[in-house]
Amino acid sequence: MEKILNCIDDYLNDLQKEMMAIVEDQSIPLTRKNQLMEPIADQKKILVYAKEALIGVQNREYQAGCGMMRYRSEDGS
Repeated sequence: MEKILNCIDDYLNDLQKEMMAIVEDQSIPLTRKNQLMEPIADQKKILVYAKEALIGVQNREYQAGCGMMRYRSEDGS
């Protein structure tokens, strides 16, 4: 799990660098900057959600047994 979390962190850092390069480039008009930043921001948002979900899986304590047993009714059906 650590490997994928590290990959996500590395990619998030790359996206941050891309965003900063766009912001710092004074030759790009503001409307174009917004247009260039939007897909990067969307990618970043998705990666942050994915990382949080993976950390949740990593920290979850799983119980042994069949998951179907939880759904059996009281009468055994």
